[in-house]
Amino acid sequence: MKLFETLSAPILRAYPALEASDLAFAPPPKLDMGDLAMRTFEAARKLKMPPAQLADQIVAEVAFGPEVAAVRAAGPYVNFKLDRSVFGREIVEDIVNQGDHFGSSGTGTGLTALVEHTSINPNASPHVGRARNAMIGDSLVRLLRFEKYEVEVHYYVNDMGRQIALLALVCDDPSTKTFDEMLHLYVQANRRAEEDPEFAAQAYALLAKMEEGDTETRDRLFAVTELCLHGQLMVLARLGVKYDVFVRESKYVKDPRLDVLLQALRDRGALFTDEEERLVVDLKQLGYEQDEGRYFVLMRANGSSLYGYRDLPYTIDKAERGANLNIIVLGEDHKLYAEQLRRILATIDKAAPEPVYYAYILLKEGKMSTRQGKVILLSEFLDEATARAAAKVKEQCTDLAEKEQQAIAAKVAVAAVRFAILRVGPNKNVIFDWETSLSFTGDTGPYVQYSCARIASILRKYGELPATLPEGFPIETDEEWALLIKLSSLPDVIQAALEQRASAPVAQFCIETARLFTAFYHACPVLNAPSEAQKRARAHLCGATHQCLKNALGLLGIEALDRM
Repeated sequence: MKLFETLSAPILRAYPALEASDLAFAPPPKLDMGDLAMRTFEAARKLKMPPAQLADQIVAEVAFGPEVAAVRAAGPYVNFKLDRSVFGREIVEDIVNQGDHFGSSGTGTGLTALVEHTSINPNASPHVGRARNAMIGDSLVRLLRFEKYEVEVHYYVNDMGRQIALLALVCDDPSTKTFDEMLHLYVQANRRAEEDPEFAAQAYALLAKMEEGDTETRDRLFAVTELCLHGQLMVLARLGVKYDVFVRESKYVKDPRLDVLLQALRDRGALFTDEEERLVVDLKQLGYEQDEGRYFVLMRANGSSLYGYRDLPYTIDKAERGANLNIIVLGEDHKLYAEQLRRILATIDKAAPEPVYYAYILLKEGKMSTRQGKVILLSEFLDEATARAAAKVKEQCTDLAEKEQQAIAAKVAVAAVRFAILRVGPNKNVIFDWETSLSFTGDTGPYVQYSCARIASILRKYGELPATLPEGFPIETDEEWALLIKLSSLPDVIQAALEQRASAPVAQFCIETARLFTAFYHACPVLNAPSEAQKRARAHLCGATHQCLKNALGLLGIEALDRM
């Protein structure tokens, strides 16, 4: 960003030991303190001097250009008073020139990433709780691709789990069932398995036959899995979630890399058969010191394998692809499992993927549960969200055809659910509430979309913006400047989001930008500006704001709307 380069370049010349990353710029708490502030903690630490002393030296010794009106020290901070018109024009010009790429620093250029997310057991329709995995993973993929990483997205299909075997037992012909019926079938089958050990044993026997290569059993489980997977993908597609590679768990039952791993475990004295004739890993022999999770079961007494046995070669497979980043999105209750996998893989010097953990979406009654049938299905939620959005759109867009109104309503619904979930950091629970999620005011996706629509309306009335910005670019109010400084922060926001593996900073940027635009809108007339120069500058500021919101919303999987 030219704004920061103009200020940092003289400082870096005066202090050659420093780098641009050592200088942190941000708006001061109050604009009467200055137009921009720089904290000196990081730079002072590198220079081995007190931050306040460094701030005083910069003010006294560094020569800035004429566009810097005044420089003052305030403890460890350096406050700049700037020629807002010069810097404001540079900020908008930078946004205009980069367009859809503004905010990207290109940190992933020439690098690759593999991201596994969602991977729902194919036994039911996704519910809102599980959709958090998909949305976190999808937004992370969008961030990586925006930063120029080449990304491959994996969906690991559990086609050999107990859930699928239970469904196959109660669903002889999947072609006669709809996907929505699967949740009810699974709840019934799971209850029966809990009450009837013999029925549960039949499911495990079916899995054993699958591993033995029985063709009829394989086809039976495949049909159930395909129906469920297709249904899941149809629902997730409504949120704009897509995948590149679908990997079936059954592929890894006879993987030769397991033999190498098992031998390494034997050599460490970590593999044994327990009193129930199960094949088990003793993690204590691998340096694991806790009692909980010490034993990791690989195979049952009947010779059928457990999920972890098949997940190990898949995880090795991912590691051997050699991606610069290898990431998996997991619920927080998988932390122990991930640590167990990491310990086991270390015996053959294979790295486990970097986990991104998330807390759960809670109903007012507590955690959602597929087994108990206590869920809000994502498809039903999106239907309800779309219906409520349609009512709002119909009120506000009476001049649009019904088909166009419906299209807008569907996009507003996606914004409602994605924004409500992604604005909360992954490590925090989301308390699910219909009214809050679907509100068209406050800190919501629809509110940000409405800001975009308002800007688009102004620009339609203004007419086409010239490709070249005018030399005269008056910035005369705090509302204009506050909005400009916020827009200039988008590259740093995106870097923070990528480092945190979380989209919450991007969502917060959207909220704050929408609020600042509202303040600007009320304080600074655009079409009826006092002068033609102000009218042009404010129109360009509107265009830059729309571009930044469009880019940021895109990282959240939300479309910026021009009509709403």
